[in-house]
Amino acid sequence: MTRKKVVDLADQELFPALGGSSAKAPVAWGKSAGPRSIGDVKLKRATEVVDLPMMQESVGQAVIKIMERSGARIDVSHNAVLATSTYVISGTPDAVAKAKREVITKLSPRVTQVVAVPAEARSSVVGVRGRGLQTIQTKTGAVLSVARDGDAFDSGEFATIDVSVSGDAVSVAAAVAMVEAAADKRTTRRVAFETVPRDAHALLVGKGGAGLRALQAAHPGVTLRIPGPLDASVAIGVAGERAAVQAACAHIREATNMVMSGSQVLSVAVAKRQHRFVVGDKGSGLRDIALATGCSVMVPAPRAASDQISVRGSPADLPHAVQMVLERAASLAIDTFDPALAAGPAYGRPLLYAQRALRYFHDRARFRRIESEFGAVLRVATPAAIAAATDAAQLVIEITAPTPAAVAGAHAALTSLFAAFPPHHFNGIDVEPHQVSMLAESVGRLQTVRSVYTLLSPTGGVLVVYEGFNPDVDRIPDAGERERKTRELLRQTLEEFRSTLAVAEQPVTLVTQVPVAQQAAMAAGLESLLKAASANEGASRVVLRFGSVASVEAPANSRVTPKKDDVLAADSVEVRGPADAAARVVSELERRVAQAAANLALRSFRNDIAVPQGLVARVVGRGGETLKKLRAGREVTIDVGDSSVRIVGTRADVDAVSAEISALIERLADETSETITVLAELHRALIGSGGKFVKRLGDKYHVRIQFPKHDSDDEPLGADEIRIRGGRSGVAAAKSELLELAAYEIEHGHTVKFTVPADCLPHVVGRAGSRIGEIKDASDTRIDLGDNTGSTVDVTIVGTRAGVAQARAAIEAVVAEQQAQADEVVIVPVKHHRYLIGAGGTRVRELVTQAGGDPDATGAGSCRVQFPRNGSTDSESVRLKGDRAIVEAVRQRIEELVAERERQVTVSVSIPVSQHAFVIGRGGSHLKQLQETHDVEINFPRRGNESNVKISGLPDNCEAASAALLALVREETKISVTLAQHQRLGGRTSALWRRMRSEFGVQVDAAHVDRAPAKPAFDEDSVDDLVYLTVALDGLSAEWILRGEASKLPAAVDAVNLALADTVESVDARLRVDPRSHRHIIGKQGAMIAKIRDATTCDVSVPARGSQSPWVSITGPRNEVDRAIEMINEAIEERA
Repeated sequence: MTRKKVVDLADQELFPALGGSSAKAPVAWGKSAGPRSIGDVKLKRATEVVDLPMMQESVGQAVIKIMERSGARIDVSHNAVLATSTYVISGTPDAVAKAKREVITKLSPRVTQVVAVPAEARSSVVGVRGRGLQTIQTKTGAVLSVARDGDAFDSGEFATIDVSVSGDAVSVAAAVAMVEAAADKRTTRRVAFETVPRDAHALLVGKGGAGLRALQAAHPGVTLRIPGPLDASVAIGVAGERAAVQAACAHIREATNMVMSGSQVLSVAVAKRQHRFVVGDKGSGLRDIALATGCSVMVPAPRAASDQISVRGSPADLPHAVQMVLERAASLAIDTFDPALAAGPAYGRPLLYAQRALRYFHDRARFRRIESEFGAVLRVATPAAIAAATDAAQLVIEITAPTPAAVAGAHAALTSLFAAFPPHHFNGIDVEPHQVSMLAESVGRLQTVRSVYTLLSPTGGVLVVYEGFNPDVDRIPDAGERERKTRELLRQTLEEFRSTLAVAEQPVTLVTQVPVAQQAAMAAGLESLLKAASANEGASRVVLRFGSVASVEAPANSRVTPKKDDVLAADSVEVRGPADAAARVVSELERRVAQAAANLALRSFRNDIAVPQGLVARVVGRGGETLKKLRAGREVTIDVGDSSVRIVGTRADVDAVSAEISALIERLADETSETITVLAELHRALIGSGGKFVKRLGDKYHVRIQFPKHDSDDEPLGADEIRIRGGRSGVAAAKSELLELAAYEIEHGHTVKFTVPADCLPHVVGRAGSRIGEIKDASDTRIDLGDNTGSTVDVTIVGTRAGVAQARAAIEAVVAEQQAQADEVVIVPVKHHRYLIGAGGTRVRELVTQAGGDPDATGAGSCRVQFPRNGSTDSESVRLKGDRAIVEAVRQRIEELVAERERQVTVSVSIPVSQHAFVIGRGGSHLKQLQETHDVEINFPRRGNESNVKISGLPDNCEAASAALLALVREETKISVTLAQHQRLGGRTSALWRRMRSEFGVQVDAAHVDRAPAKPAFDEDSVDDLVYLTVALDGLSAEWILRGEASKLPAAVDAVNLALADTVESVDARLRVDPRSHRHIIGKQGAMIAKIRDATTCDVSVPARGSQSPWVSITGPRNEVDRAIEMINEAIEERA
C-alpha cells in the first residue's frame, strides 16, 4: 500500500515567498522565527479523552495536582444521567501519557468483578507458579485472586472457579479480557448460571419433560441443568461453547417470560402438618406433580405461619395439579398425642411431667417399639428440644401411618405407655455439672435392687424413674398406698445421691484474668491445659467458664459451660471444682498468660530498612521467593512498603534478616548487566534438566541468568544471546563459567542423527536399558531415542566426534545382528512333536548342533526352537528364532524329518514277555543299539502280558529291526531246585550263574522262589564261642529259567545239574571274635575276607565298624564253614 506524502507548507520550492524587503526583521522574543511545518507542530501536541465512572467526592484538587506533576492540561465534565466523568487531557505526548496514567489510577473508583471460568482452565489462568496471574497484574495494574483448586463452584461439567478482579474500571476491563483469553487457551467452553424465579422451573421443564427436551433440542451444543424443587440454587446451569451458551441463556430468559406470562396461580389451604406429604421424600412429591402436570408447587417454609400452598401453571393443567396436591396431602392418616394431658387434671405441672416422661422414653427406645409394631411414624421432639420447651404444645407427638387403623393403634399404645408411668413414677434433682460423674457408680446397683432407672444429664440434671417390677411395691393392693411407697422409694434414692455428694469434697469457685484474645485457644485446648496443670485425678470435676466464649456449646464432660444466673467479665475465666485441682488449673492459666506476654515481648523487636524504590521488587523476589528464604527457620514477619522493609520478631532473627537484606541491597545497587553470545543450540545444555545448571550458577554467584523468551516482559534477547544480571564480580564469574561450559559443549556437542528400525529398538535399549547404558558409558555420549510410533525410530547421539562414531557403530552392530536374525514358523503335526523334541529335548538340540549352531547361544549362531504348549489354539505351529542361516538349516531338517515320519509304518513283533527284559538289555543297551542302527523307534508294552512289540520307521528299517529283535530271542528251559540249593548257588551275583553267562552265553533267572521261614533269633549274650543256627527248608523250592542258544543250552543245563548234585547242606554259624581283631579278618582294603570267601565259597560277614558286637557270621557248607573258621583264626593269630 502506497503511503501518502505529507505536504510541508514551509517548503520554499512548493510555496515560494512573495516579493518584498529582503531584510529579516528582528524577532521580538530573540528567537528564530523561521518557518515550521505543521507536522512538527502536531508531533509536539497530543490530546486524550478518558471516560470514567463518576466519583462520589470532588475531583477538583486531585486534577490540579495531576496537572502540576505532569504539565498537561485537563478539562473535566460530568454526566449525571450516565454517572460518568469525561477527562480531556492535552499537552506534550509524554505529559499526556503521564497524566492519563494518574487519572485512570487515582480518579477511577475501585471496582471488583468476578469472572467464572471453567475449573479445568484454572491452571491456564494461574500459570506455572502463579506467573500467569503476575503477568496479568503487571500489565493491567489490577489485583487478581483465584479460588483454590478444591473450592470449585458446582461439580462435573458445571464446575467453575471464581477469579476476582479488583482495580479501576479500565484495568479491571483489561484484566478480565486477559483472563478470558487465558482460559480460551485451555478450553473454549463456558458455564453460565441463569437465575429465574423458582416457580418457573417446573414450567420450563414442562409436562413429562417436554419443555426441557425442546430447549435442549434447540441448542444441541450445550448442556442444560434445571434445579430440583428442593435444591438450594435457583439458577439454571448452561455449559457449552461461549456463543452457544449465550444463545441458550437468551432463549431461557425469553422462554421464562413466556411461560410466566401465560400461567396462573391458585392457592389451596392444607394443614401445616400435611405439607411434608405434598413435598415427599427429598422433594419427590413436587417432582411427580411437575412431571405429571407441568405445574410448579410452592410450599411455605416449615417455620412460616402460612398454610397456603401455591400452584402455578397453565389454566388447563391447574385443576389436575391441585387435585394431586390434595391427594398427596391426604395420602397418610395423621393424629396427635399430648403427653402433658397424660399427667391427669390433678397434677399441677404437666409440662414437667411431659419433659420427664419423653426424656425417659427416648432413652429407653420405647417409641421405636411402637413404630415397629404398627408401621407408624412418631414425630417426637428431640432431647434438646424437650429440655428447652417452655410450653406443653411444643411436646405434642404427631402420629402418621398409611391407614387410620394403624394411627389408632399407635395412639392407643402411646396412651397405655404413658398410663404405665404416671407422674409419681418420676422425680429428680439438680446438681453441679462436675458432680454428675460422682453418682455414676450407683446407677447400676439402684436399678437392680430397687428397679429405679437413673438418667444423668451432662448439664447437671438427675432424673430417677420407677420402672416397676419391685415386689415390695407391686404387691401392695391399695393404689394410694402403692403410690406413697413409690414416692418414698424415689425419695430414698435421691437422698442417697445427696449423701454421696455431701461426703465429697465441696467445690470452690476461683476467677482469674485471661486476655480475651487468648481465651478461644485455651477453651479449644482444654484437655492439654488440664493435663499440664496435673489435675488429671480431679479433671472430671473441674469446670471452666470463659467470659468471652460463654456461647460455646458445652462438650459432653461439661468442662466448659456457661452459667445463666450471673455475668462473667469478658477478660475473666471462672474455675470451679475441688480446691486443689482448681488452684492448679488457675496457676496453669496464669502461667500461660505470662508466657504469652513474654513471647509477645520477645517477638516485638522491629527494624525498618530503606530500600530504593526500583529495588523493592528485586528484594521481594519472583513470587516472594527471596522473602520465603529469609523467613525460613526464623520467627520474623517481613512487611514490604513502597520504599522500605519492616522486620518484626526476636532480636537475633531481626538482626540476621536485616543483615541479609542490607547485603542484598548492596549487591543490587552494584548490579550490572552483560549479554554474551552463545549458539542457541547450546542453550538447552547450559540450562540443564529442569534448569538445574542455571539455578546452580544463579545461587552460587547471586546473579540472574536470562535466556531468550518470546513472552518475556524484559528487553528482548537475540536467539544466540544470554543476559547475566547481578553484582559485577558475580556477573564476571558466571560469564566465565558459562563460556567454559559452552566451550565444553562445543567440544562434546558433536551431534549425529539417524534412524533404526522400530522392531530393533527393544534390542538396542536392552532389558531395563542395560544395553543402551553400556553403549553410553563406553562412548561417553548422550543418546536420545525418539518415540516408537512408526516403522523407524530417530536416534540422536551427542558427544565427542570419536565417541559419537563409537556409539553409532555399536547401535548399528546391534541392528545388523537383529536384522540377521530370523523368526519363522513351521507347521508340524502334533503327532511328530514328541519325536522332534526327543528325551529331555536331546533331539531338538542335536538338530541345532547339526545345522552348525549353538542351542545355548544368543545372537549369531543361535537358534531357538519353540513348540506350542499343551492346549494352545495354534497347536501345530513350531517357531524358529535365531541366526537366519541356522534357522533355515533347522527348518529344512525338520521338514525332512516330518516327511520321513509321514512315510513311516508301524509293525508288531511278538516276543515272549519273559524275554522282554533280556531283549531290552541292561540299562536298555540292546534297545538303544537297535534304534540307532536301524533308525527306528521301538516300543515295548509297559505292563501286562502283552507280547507284541511295536516298531515305527521306514518300511525297510522296520523289517531289518524286526529281524534283529527276533535274533535276540533265546531258547529257554526250566529247572526246579530246592530252596537250600537256590540259596547256596542262585542269585545274579552267584558264581554258578556268572559261569553260565561266561561259558555258555546262557542267562539264568529265578522264575519262582518260595519264601524261607525266619531264622531263629540269635542270642547275642551266648557264652559259647561258636554257635550254629539251623533253619528247616524241607519242602521249599525255587524254579530257574535258563535262556540261550539252542546249541549251547543243553550243555549249560548239564553243568547246572552237576553243580546241584554236588551241593551239600548249608549251615549258618556265629564265631565270637574280639571286636579289636575284626580288622584282621577284613584285611587291607578287604583282601583277607575276599580270600576267605573265594577259598571256601562261604559268605563271611563282619559287624560294622564301631559296633561292639563280637559275632562274625559265616554261611556255607559245613565243611567249608569249618575251613573258613580255621582261616579266620589263622589270620588273627598271624597279626596278634
